[in-house]
Amino acid sequence: MIRESRYFLFGDRKSTDMGIENVNTEGGLVEETFLATSSINETSIKGNDTPFYEGKKRDPKQFNLNFYIVDYWNDKRLADIKRWLDVDTYQPLSFSENLDIVYYAMPVDTNDLVHNASKEGYVRLTMRCDSPYAYSRSITTPLYDASKEDITIEINNKGECTIVPSFKIQKVGKGDVQIENLSYFSSPSKFVDLEDGEIITVTGEKEIVESSKYGDERYDNFNEEYLRFGYGMNRIRVTGRCKILFNYRFKYR
Repeated sequence: MIRESRYFLFGDRKSTDMGIENVNTEGGLVEETFLATSSINETSIKGNDTPFYEGKKRDPKQFNLNFYIVDYWNDKRLADIKRWLDVDTYQPLSFSENLDIVYYAMPVDTNDLVHNASKEGYVRLTMRCDSPYAYSRSITTPLYDASKEDITIEINNKGECTIVPSFKIQKVGKGDVQIENLSYFSSPSKFVDLEDGEIITVTGEKEIVESSKYGDERYDNFNEEYLRFGYGMNRIRVTGRCKILFNYRFKYR
């Protein structure tokens, strides 16, 4: 939890190295953002009191970050803190209570320096994330060997949401490769007519497919079904001679 944390990491720096610590400024119980805000997309039609549901829109997470500037400050210290926090791109943000959960955020909107006119006080920021989710650190599996027979791999999704992993296939001999999640209802990912030694890299979240021999011209050999890992244990069946590894991040609401 954010409010329980003593310090945080933003970008490549630790807050305590900057002489600041995470603080709670409210008395009594503290408040945390539980879920990102969301809204319903729907269309109303004349003569029908029930609107047609068209999906749900989740907004990027946004939360307050308050930190105390330890000891007295001067203009140089404040300038260093501003340079650190005033970024133009989303930066990784994690908190000491669980450094393995990462937000990608930057300061927006309200930002105040609250002090006693004697160079002591704290800063109030509003942090906006790039998505409605937080993530784990990137996880890469070992290289699994299906060069002699089909294999089944177990991967445990310990997050809170379904994720779309990336994976890399190294083809052994010419032919097809199919990757199917036996624990999740979806069509398998299938590549046909791959060449011996060809390496296929699939970036799942961005739906990018690249070949070591043909660049981005392998979409005609792919059925455009991207693999998904549901919450919990996933049994992944790899059919076709190859070696394969997976890369993914858990996702948290």
